[in-house]
Amino acid sequence: MHSFIDKIITFSLKNKFFIFFCTGLSILIGIACFTRTPVDAFPDVTNTKVTIITQWPGRSAEEVEKFITIPIEIAMNSVQKKTDIRSSTLFGLSVVNVMFDDHVDDFFARQQVYNLLNDADLPEGITPEVQPLYGPTGEIFRYTLQSDKQTARELKTLQDWMIDRKLRAVPGVADIVSFGGEVKTFEVSINPNQLMSYGISTLELYEAISKSNLNVGGDIITKSSQAYVVRGIGLINDIKEIENIVVKNINGTPILVKHLATVKESCLPRLGQVGCMDKDDVVEGIVVMRKGENPELVINALKDKIKEIQSELPDDVRIVPFYDREDLVHLAIHTVTKNLTEGLVFVIFVILIFMADWRTTVIVAVIIPLALLFAFICLYIMGMSANLLSMGAIDFGIIVDGAVVMTEGLFVMLDKKAKEVGMPAFNLMSKMGIIRKTAKRQAKSVFFSKMIIITALFPIFSFQKVEGKMFSPLAYTLGFALLGALLFTLTLVPVLSSILLKKNVSEKHNPFLNAVNKYASSVFDYCHQFKKRVIVSSTIIAVVGLWSFTWLGTEFLPQLNEGSIYIRATLPQSISLQESVKLANEIRGKLLSYAEVRKVLSQTGRPNDGTDATGFYNIEFHVDIYPEKEWKSKLTKNELIEKLQNDLEIYPGIDFNFSQPITDNVEEAASGVKGSIAVKVFGKDLYESEQTADKIYNVLKTVDGIEDLGVIRNIGQPELRIELNESNLARYGVAKEDIQSIIEMAIGGKSASLLYEDERKFHIMVRYAEEFRRNEEEIGKILVPAKDGAMIPIQELADIKTITGPLIIYRDNHTRFCAVKFSVRGRDMGSAVKEAQQKVARQVSLPEGYTLKWTGDFENQQRASKRLAQVVPISIAIIFIILFVLFGNSRDAGLVLLNVPYAAVGGIGALLITGFNFSISAGIGFIALFGICIQNGVIIVSDIKQNLWNGLKLEESIHQSVKARVRSVLMTAMMATIGLMPAAVSTGIGSESQRPLAIVIIGGLVTATFFTLFIFPLMIESVYRIVLFDKNGKLKQRKL
Repeated sequence: MHSFIDKIITFSLKNKFFIFFCTGLSILIGIACFTRTPVDAFPDVTNTKVTIITQWPGRSAEEVEKFITIPIEIAMNSVQKKTDIRSSTLFGLSVVNVMFDDHVDDFFARQQVYNLLNDADLPEGITPEVQPLYGPTGEIFRYTLQSDKQTARELKTLQDWMIDRKLRAVPGVADIVSFGGEVKTFEVSINPNQLMSYGISTLELYEAISKSNLNVGGDIITKSSQAYVVRGIGLINDIKEIENIVVKNINGTPILVKHLATVKESCLPRLGQVGCMDKDDVVEGIVVMRKGENPELVINALKDKIKEIQSELPDDVRIVPFYDREDLVHLAIHTVTKNLTEGLVFVIFVILIFMADWRTTVIVAVIIPLALLFAFICLYIMGMSANLLSMGAIDFGIIVDGAVVMTEGLFVMLDKKAKEVGMPAFNLMSKMGIIRKTAKRQAKSVFFSKMIIITALFPIFSFQKVEGKMFSPLAYTLGFALLGALLFTLTLVPVLSSILLKKNVSEKHNPFLNAVNKYASSVFDYCHQFKKRVIVSSTIIAVVGLWSFTWLGTEFLPQLNEGSIYIRATLPQSISLQESVKLANEIRGKLLSYAEVRKVLSQTGRPNDGTDATGFYNIEFHVDIYPEKEWKSKLTKNELIEKLQNDLEIYPGIDFNFSQPITDNVEEAASGVKGSIAVKVFGKDLYESEQTADKIYNVLKTVDGIEDLGVIRNIGQPELRIELNESNLARYGVAKEDIQSIIEMAIGGKSASLLYEDERKFHIMVRYAEEFRRNEEEIGKILVPAKDGAMIPIQELADIKTITGPLIIYRDNHTRFCAVKFSVRGRDMGSAVKEAQQKVARQVSLPEGYTLKWTGDFENQQRASKRLAQVVPISIAIIFIILFVLFGNSRDAGLVLLNVPYAAVGGIGALLITGFNFSISAGIGFIALFGICIQNGVIIVSDIKQNLWNGLKLEESIHQSVKARVRSVLMTAMMATIGLMPAAVSTGIGSESQRPLAIVIIGGLVTATFFTLFIFPLMIESVYRIVLFDKNGKLKQRKL
């Protein structure tokens, strides 16, 4: 390895033009890759997931579960590399999610699901749909359709048949979710009295319409040497043609549809409604991006397409953007750019004040952009994107410290040579030999130091699921940047030094450096004077500092600020859409009254495509707020949420949950329910599960810090049950199939055919007029044909009663569950959930066969912490092996590792002082910190051993090394510290994830630097005196 590094340096110095050519080429390729690399605010943190959506309108949750959800789950059992099968079943809808292992290819997963879906035994006419390829972070744009003249039905028709189609053609768009408005249909409203007077059944009317709407082909006939295609035209074109369909001919008199029913334009039963600002009924479009696409390119193409569509719409119809991910991306990029720019300026300033020479500053500063461009080349090759987390944690001080060590070593040796031979002679002589020799000596420690930092990042690559997808881009970006910095340090730095440091190389009078050296020397002399006392005291401090880790609270990840608030209101399950919309409008108006709020959009119920498994009881508010710096109230975002929470308590019986748009989707994907943390009660009986969940709810109410608490109830759907009486059916001679068809058609409505308007098509629904189906009494009067032609009322054939049944049925790996959801605010998550678990274990006894599972962010945090505990020791062991290879003995390798606990103490102390909890973000800070602090230990040990080889006494070698290395150690530490200072104090969008990481590294470097300069040399001296020297103080004749 040593000879390989020597060859690289020698080759570089001999082939300067080639090095400059390669550097220039790297810059061009790097810029090209940078412009093509997708940049997003947050990474997609969920595993591969395939969602199967099946709609069965009019069916209860239990029916849908039995006939659709369970068969699909059974069919999916054979899917390979899956981890879980989750499902949500409610009135008319089944949503099954098949979750996969890490790194499973999306197309492999989807192909399996497509193949096995054919094996599911489903009712006739039911076709499951596989959701397009996107994740919970895919939502990039929301808009509303507004008009002063058009109705919600007309706007919905425009959305579904024009706008939706055109937007789907935009490259990178996966899906368009349409929410709100009325889906246009043509309704045949039957008058049962007319049916009775003509002796016609509902089924006869239905069949007449379904058979009267078709075109046929009669092949080809030849006429006058020309071939004519024969077509039989019979398609219905308008309402009049529906009215004139012949149902029956009685004594030569045709009975038409208009004699039996009223035909009118209508709409499907509404599943949801959207309100925006002061408008209570608007049509919303949600644009979802495909996985792995560049959001900036997709959004730009989308906006161009919207401009094109707008010109084709009627003059009074406007597409009004509500949410634009690009705004968040720009804010996040602004935060990162600001932090990186400030860090860059600070790093260059530190180099300048320490080196006091513009040439050395330029040599080091050049490495920064080159290392970043190299990282972008590697990211592009690997097909990875850049995001706020991966870019925000880059510390230029860490990246260029190797270049600093190399440049400083070269500068010192050239200055020394200039003093030996005199400046005139120095300016004339060749410096290539000195540069090559010095660069080779410095390269060894630089190479191994960089390898140690890169090795320290290995635990991050081992993270799984959410935390793995969130932080592995960070590790890759930093690792690639370090690799690029190492490459250019070994090649470009010696070449630039040989050109820029040709003449007049001398240490200028540097008052700042002189003061630092003087102070450092006096501190070290004091420590050396009380050597034993200092070593013992520092050991005690290290032990106490490490023990204080137990005082830290724990959480999964700091809450990222997206610049918006997402509020979910959960109402009583039995509420109607009309009442729910009334409340939504009232609450939306209240939210708009806050000065900090810019605009509010409310969503009640669910969209018609079934992409959100919820009901009328669910209202979601997307609250867009002004930037915090513009708030006159001077509140923080958390204080505003607290104020909103208190003000919304005037609505009794409503559970409010506060989150953010992207976070809300990610939390739901992680926990499987609408909440960041959930306690799942698994059991067969839904009533029993819900009673247990209520007990858990009452216990959790007593735990401090638990907010947004609520039971996600399964039971609560009022049902009007028509239970058929088999003996009465037999007595009257009524077929069960006929009565079920009439119940489905007369009450719920059934599509008899389609009416085409150019490319558009609308269902022709056959249904009883509302006055004949509005209550149990009227439903009981609905007539059913018997086999002898008699008409029998339903009340003679069935028992009609009301009960409360399941509203929504959640399943996880084939088992039903009820959930209690909550969030933690104002306290660390780890201690809050631990207290909750202990209280639940003591106070709640589970029925036999029932189990509990704590999921969501807490589950993620436990898994990540466990993984950290496993891989960090392995990483340290690998670092030990690298150090052993570097030094050739375990003694020096072990000594260098002493830097780790002292650095950790500083990181722990910094978290305690700033009030941050230990999160995965902070854990990554510790991982990076360990690699950085070891680097300085390597430099000190290498220097002391070099002095011993040069014949200096042990004590003199120690003093000389400390004095010689004050500048490089302090400079690298200050660069890393000051380079991360902007991230540590930043309050911009997305800074929450960077701050714990930066604070840990800064705090750790403060203590690690003090230890490296003033205590670590004392420990080396003590060990060396015992191991390397005899009783007379002479160096033993063996390899150092």
